[in-house]
Amino acid sequence: MSLLSLPRGIHAGIHIQPRWPARQVQVDARVIARLNTIQAQLPSGATLILTRGYEPPTSRLGAARTTFRALGIFLFRLLYPGRRAEIADIFGSNGHDTDGSHIDISVMQDGHRIRLLPLGVFTPPSWQLHRMRQHAHLLSIVREALAQQGFLIHHNATESLQIHCDLNLPQGA
Repeated sequence: MSLLSLPRGIHAGIHIQPRWPARQVQVDARVIARLNTIQAQLPSGATLILTRGYEPPTSRLGAARTTFRALGIFLFRLLYPGRRAEIADIFGSNGHDTDGSHIDISVMQDGHRIRLLPLGVFTPPSWQLHRMRQHAHLLSIVREALAQQGFLIHHNATESLQIHCDLNLPQGA
């Protein structure tokens, strides 16, 4: 595995916008290569944004994420008591702490980022559904391209709108 550390900016046509408090996105080189292939297939004006990749659990960023997760879980339980079964999916590391093949991406259309979760994971499901319907055509193109390149999109509805996906690599590859 070859891990790349990509600072904010544009890398081979992919916008890199690390999620706060990160300053870079660490990602497997095979992931960025496949994202480049996807980017080349997207309609004019559509651009992928890579927001999150590998985050070592022992780093300062890993410690910060642990603290933010604990606070987030507390608030999520208060706001959405009926969605407790989703907490592990939404607040778990989802592989970000294992290697650079687990990523979160977003999409820009004509220079404007499509905010599918304007309040992050606290975005009400009705808002999520509305935004998903509003951008259904582009989302279906992106999701199909991700699947064709070997990415699996998270099964949780909220995580899938963060476009959390994992590159399905053969064991030992």
